[in-house]
Amino acid sequence: MTVDQLIHKLEEIYGGNPWHGASMTGLLSSVPNEHFSLPVSPGEKTISHILEHIIAWRQFAIEKLKENQSFDIPLNTEADWPKPQSSSNPKQYYLDRLNQSQRELLSLLKTKDDTWLNEDTHNKSYKNNYLIQGIVEHDLYHSGQIGIFNSLLVAQNNSN
Repeated sequence: MTVDQLIHKLEEIYGGNPWHGASMTGLLSSVPNEHFSLPVSPGEKTISHILEHIIAWRQFAIEKLKENQSFDIPLNTEADWPKPQSSSNPKQYYLDRLNQSQRELLSLLKTKDDTWLNEDTHNKSYKNNYLIQGIVEHDLYHSGQIGIFNSLLVAQNNSN
């Protein structure tokens, strides 16, 4: 995999026309604003929780691209699963934050060459290729969860 191929993958799943269906921004555009803060029953997690988590790990990749050796996110902590921010328009709030992370991630990635992909990620036991491919997979995985959450919330609302 090359840097250009990874950039293409990030662009495709984020706002393009991926083979599997809606891109992340396409999916989020179809989610009603009120669904961002509603928990799926039973449970406590919301679409906003998932988006905070996605953004946290995108920020992790951004910090590693900036060669911030000390930045880390311990698993299963508040840094890994930040509390959602309250907003009168959560859809726009999260789309803005995701757009910012996408621009920064791609901008930094475009400064790297293919040899960088085979270098170790700072203070980690894996390569940079694994990190960036992981962001692609992480975004896809959690986009699927958001789609399921939204479908369940629609069903919950229709049964009331």
